[in-house]
Amino acid sequence: MFGQESKRFYLLASLLFFLIVASVASASLRRSNEAEDRERVTKLVNEFSQLIADRFMLYQYGLRGARGVIQAGGYRNISRSVFVDYVKSRDMEDEFPGARGIGYIEIVDQDQAAGFVERARRDGFVDFSIRELSPNSEMRFLIKYIYPLKGNEGATGLDIGSETNRRTAAWEAVKTGQPKLTAPITLVQATGEKKQGFLLLLPVYERPDVEPDEREETVVGWTYSPLVVSEVLKNLGPRRDEMAFSISDVGFEGEFFASPGFESGKSIVSRTISVFGREWDVRFHTLPGFSAAYTKHDPAVLFVLILSIGAISIFAAYTFLRVKQRDREIEEENEKLANTIFDAAPQALIAIDASGVIVRSSPYADSLIARERRTLQGMRASRIFTRDTFQQLESILRAPLSKPSEGQPGRRIVSSITRADGTSFMGAISLSTIRLGSKNSLVASVTDVSAEHKAMEILSESQQRWQELANSLPQFVWTCTATGECDFLSHRWLEYTGRTSEEQIGFQWLEQVHPDDRERTIVAWNKAVEAKSSFIVEFRIRDKNGDYRLFYTRAEPILDSDGNVGRWIGSNTDIEDRHRAEERNRELLSEMEARVVQRTGELNSALRDLRNIVDAMPTLISYWDRNLRNRFANKAFEDWIGMATGEVQGKLLSEMMPEERLEIYRPYIEDAFKGNKSVVETELLHKTLGHRNVLLHFLPDTDGDQVFGFYSLVFDVTVLKATEEAQRQARIVAEDATRAKSAFLTSMSHELRTPMNSILGFSDLLRSNHFGVLNKKQSEYVGLIHRSGEHLLKLMDGVLELSKIEAGRVSVSTEPVNVTSAVRSVIASLTPLAERNGVEVSERNITDASGYVLADKTRLMQVLLNLGSNAIKYNKRGGRVEFSFTKGDDGITRITVTDNGRGIPADRQAGAFQPFNRMGAEQGAIEGSGIGLALVKNYVELMGGTIDFESEEGTGSTFWVDLQTASIDEELYGNAHRADAEEAPQRLELPMKILYVEDNEVNRMLFENYIIVAGGDRVDFFQARNGIEGLEIARREIPDLIFLDINLPGMSGFDILEEIRDDEQLKDIRVIAVSANAMEGDAEKGMSAGFDAYMPKPFRFEQLQSILMQHEEEMRRRASGFVGS
Repeated sequence: MFGQESKRFYLLASLLFFLIVASVASASLRRSNEAEDRERVTKLVNEFSQLIADRFMLYQYGLRGARGVIQAGGYRNISRSVFVDYVKSRDMEDEFPGARGIGYIEIVDQDQAAGFVERARRDGFVDFSIRELSPNSEMRFLIKYIYPLKGNEGATGLDIGSETNRRTAAWEAVKTGQPKLTAPITLVQATGEKKQGFLLLLPVYERPDVEPDEREETVVGWTYSPLVVSEVLKNLGPRRDEMAFSISDVGFEGEFFASPGFESGKSIVSRTISVFGREWDVRFHTLPGFSAAYTKHDPAVLFVLILSIGAISIFAAYTFLRVKQRDREIEEENEKLANTIFDAAPQALIAIDASGVIVRSSPYADSLIARERRTLQGMRASRIFTRDTFQQLESILRAPLSKPSEGQPGRRIVSSITRADGTSFMGAISLSTIRLGSKNSLVASVTDVSAEHKAMEILSESQQRWQELANSLPQFVWTCTATGECDFLSHRWLEYTGRTSEEQIGFQWLEQVHPDDRERTIVAWNKAVEAKSSFIVEFRIRDKNGDYRLFYTRAEPILDSDGNVGRWIGSNTDIEDRHRAEERNRELLSEMEARVVQRTGELNSALRDLRNIVDAMPTLISYWDRNLRNRFANKAFEDWIGMATGEVQGKLLSEMMPEERLEIYRPYIEDAFKGNKSVVETELLHKTLGHRNVLLHFLPDTDGDQVFGFYSLVFDVTVLKATEEAQRQARIVAEDATRAKSAFLTSMSHELRTPMNSILGFSDLLRSNHFGVLNKKQSEYVGLIHRSGEHLLKLMDGVLELSKIEAGRVSVSTEPVNVTSAVRSVIASLTPLAERNGVEVSERNITDASGYVLADKTRLMQVLLNLGSNAIKYNKRGGRVEFSFTKGDDGITRITVTDNGRGIPADRQAGAFQPFNRMGAEQGAIEGSGIGLALVKNYVELMGGTIDFESEEGTGSTFWVDLQTASIDEELYGNAHRADAEEAPQRLELPMKILYVEDNEVNRMLFENYIIVAGGDRVDFFQARNGIEGLEIARREIPDLIFLDINLPGMSGFDILEEIRDDEQLKDIRVIAVSANAMEGDAEKGMSAGFDAYMPKPFRFEQLQSILMQHEEEMRRRASGFVGS
């Protein structure tokens, strides 16, 4: 019908079309890559600018702490030992990386310099002397202390006022009352770092509440820290191998720092940042690691891929249409080859006939599902598939094939699969119908997706993080409820349609679908929802300009363990361009089919086509007769060993393989000649790629009892094994990271709780007025200190609790909890806060005394207190907060907290439950840590409930918690939760000896004051700085109680306890462990070691008093027993 010229024309036209498509696509990808690089550079520059500023901001906290110690120690009278103790209490390397130390500079008049030197020498620095950088006739600014001394040699005694830069920065700090940084200088303790040093100075005044105009008159000196920029910025950020930078001071010429790899000649991006009064110009350029950190698609690869797909599509269509007309002899040959490949396939393949019986199964399917049964052949498919899945298989099998070569459209089902031994796993089943011989069969390819299914469950629990990922994808991503109502549309969908999410959720999105496609789309969607199966359809969607484009839409249901749909996740892919290309391809294929139908049917031509198919396979396929002579080898086999087409056929196996290698395979070959199949994993040498890991199959060619030869099939599994190794390494890295995080939190808890013990303890003592009545201003400041300490302690506890929840180390104990009692108790606790903020707190529908929920009472109270306190703090004066609850018919009780406050902005609502995403942080006046709602969400989910909210900015918010309703006998249970009446604090009445062993001087002082308040002169109090001194006092005084710090230098608290328990005189004394460790298990560890009680830092007066009163009661009982005897 068509001549050779016409065939050539259509072939060239098709290739030209794919060439144009490939060119356009690769050019678009190249532009996209360039835009992404520019955006990433900008983000990285901003990140490093912030890291530099944040690193220098760290050091002011150490200086502020030092200023507080100097003010508490008497300003000019502070001793060197107290200052040294403060510096030692700070972990310089962790808290202030790069800082040389912390010091104190004191202002000294010229006529008082000699006396100052003498006092400094008597204070423990016998070599103290004054040194100048240049002559100075004005007031001297002398470095009195700088610690640690190592690394700061030559700094003590230096008059920083003798040098202009240092003096200017010092006076600027005095005038502003803020920390100030000098211009780049050369430190006397780092002379090798020319113009790369700085001094950070914080003024110290005679009193903390000086007015601005009094600062210059009342200044006594500065706390300061010497900094070397190369040490400060060392190891800055986790992405330092991606970006290099240099820094110069705007007021000084030349760069004073350049990071490793920085080259001035490269493309530069500049930023100006302000650091403690200095303006710095920071210049950036990328490093090779920047490109290596991001995987980009190569436009050239895309170009080649599209051309390859086009060529393969044309060739495959041409071949497919020719194969359709084969006669019976070709059908039988195809079936034989198909069965051979079926047996050798590395996938789990199952062939099911029209009666539902498994007629073929691949070896991998037998090992995955049959287990001890060895093969699935002969089994009913209903034994391994669920009822719903099997019914779908039957419906596909009942659908007739119109032609022998036609298959039904492929389907994918995710369902539970039962093995022959009764165990089960979650599998993805890809289905297609084929004709084997004269019969229709259904081929199911089964993949174990248990891990993927679990990942989907985790993904559904982390919806917010999933949505952020969805918004970053090029496709339109959306989710629906189990009933099919859309509840999320990605940004790509909204940008394309030009409409808001509120205008399209539910079923409103259908308005964007082309009217001609709408009914068909709705029918397909409803069928998928009813069948709980994949939703696959193509329809046109209107863009913001009113034009329509064709999209390929696919959605999958997320099933729970009972097979019920939890929600749907779907995506839309723009296939308009592909569709137009396919329409043209179909026209070309129709013309080719007509020509193939007329000119095919000959056996030799069909065999040549079959050879082409085999040659296109990546698997190495060859056939060997009983003399081990090759009779067939596909192109992949010839390419592997480096021989030209046709050279392999006729050669003996011994001519192509060393004798020693042949001997390795000889047992498998002999086994194949006996009619047995076998497989071996081994290495084969590729002509260019070297040694590769392969699976080598030996498949006998049999006819009845006769064996004519064997097939050899080789699968390259090198990449698969490399992937498995990479996954194993990734698991090791994740486990190491988890251990490192736990170690860090343990250390952080100890280091923060020790000083927090002093802050809260002494502020409590001052507020109690036990040592004198404070004036109004002092009471105000002490209250501020106490509230700040309490806030920091709550933040520490919150971070630790969140970490324990993430690690799965927090458990809850659910029981029936009375909602009315819990809500009213929370309202009572919140009333003082509400009164201070002028907010009314009320209840509604809190009248059902029989309303109970299954919950952990403590955690439920924490949840309601957090929601209530947030509603109060983010409200306005005269505002309202209302608690209510309702019991639903579905066995769920909803507890609601409603307010008419400021509300949450729409753009902040998505991250409301994320840690440290504090609402109102930008206003600064509202106290909070940003982890409260994150803890609340985790607590609710641990109790088996859910939490959500609605909010409108300027109107208010409503948060609700849904928990399982509990049904109980009120008469039997109602009296079980009465609160014990609080007893008024008491003082000791019996004389008592108490020993406290603690290496921290401030904590010993606090403990002694607590003892004075609790017992007065009825207590003989002894204290020791270490374990040896403590044991000496214990053996001499025989105390009634010993309080023992666990983390003592030299001899730990556990070692001291062992000595006490082994001493006949001391073994019966009660010993209480005192520790700043607050991680889960620390208290249990102490009690199991033999301590009688555990008191964590920061300890409170009420804790200590409780222990003392318990011991006094025990003393009374022992005395009563002695008299009675």
